[in-house]
Amino acid sequence: MEGPSIVILSEELQEFLGKKVLKVRGNTKQPKDDLKGRTLERIDTWGKVLFLTFSHKTLPSIVTKTHFMMFGSYRINEPRENRDPRLELTFKNGIVYFYSCSIKFGAEDYQKSLDPRVDVLSPDWDPDHVLMLMKKKQSTYLCDLFLDQSLFAGSGNIVKNEALFNLRRHPMTKLSEISKKDWSLLVHAIHEYCFNFYEWKKEFQLRRHWQVYRKSICPVCGSKIQRKKMGKNERATFICPHCQNERNSKKELILFEVMPIEDSAEREERLDH
Repeated sequence: MEGPSIVILSEELQEFLGKKVLKVRGNTKQPKDDLKGRTLERIDTWGKVLFLTFSHKTLPSIVTKTHFMMFGSYRINEPRENRDPRLELTFKNGIVYFYSCSIKFGAEDYQKSLDPRVDVLSPDWDPDHVLMLMKKKQSTYLCDLFLDQSLFAGSGNIVKNEALFNLRRHPMTKLSEISKKDWSLLVHAIHEYCFNFYEWKKEFQLRRHWQVYRKSICPVCGSKIQRKKMGKNERATFICPHCQNERNSKKELILFEVMPIEDSAEREERLDH
């Protein structure tokens, strides 16, 4: 789950704010039973991380850190899936399930150590601060740079792929190959796409806006999209070999608008004709 999805989750959890945990279960090895009888006092996010603070009248608060990794998910007030949740919280007004995620208790110090200026969806996001940090990353490939949580907390593989396409840049372009006067455009591309991601996801329209991620045909030139593992972590990367040709690294950097929504079948039929 990427940053925009975590923000949406935090909004969906608001109905439980100020409510007491009545029942706890799950296969987490953290001391989950300590949450029973506590009140959900705060809901915070940073990048791809969700923080929940549970208070008690006589005991210290507990702060939990949840990261959904690559395949994590959640359900709110829905039937439990046919698998054990990592954590299940029952409140008087509903129930929350967290699946296939990492949950840590006692995350107070970790939360305090995080820099809100690099959280792409935070009101404290500071693009000038991010640009300053980028000076130490000049040998980094863009496909790695756009996933660097110390620069773009909340950006994930969908954001990386779509932003690179909107910039028409090959993923293995190094930051040093981009003119410094255009670095702000890289920062803007990530910031803008994350907010678009948030709006589209809320409208259940996110997948319809994907241009290259998990697509087969380029919406601009009709070329076949290539899927390769790239970067230091070999993350799945989707590339148009024509629009994102490595020679484009020498061209002026332009941030293109997202193509109008079109069903993939309709798009491919149009390109065939």
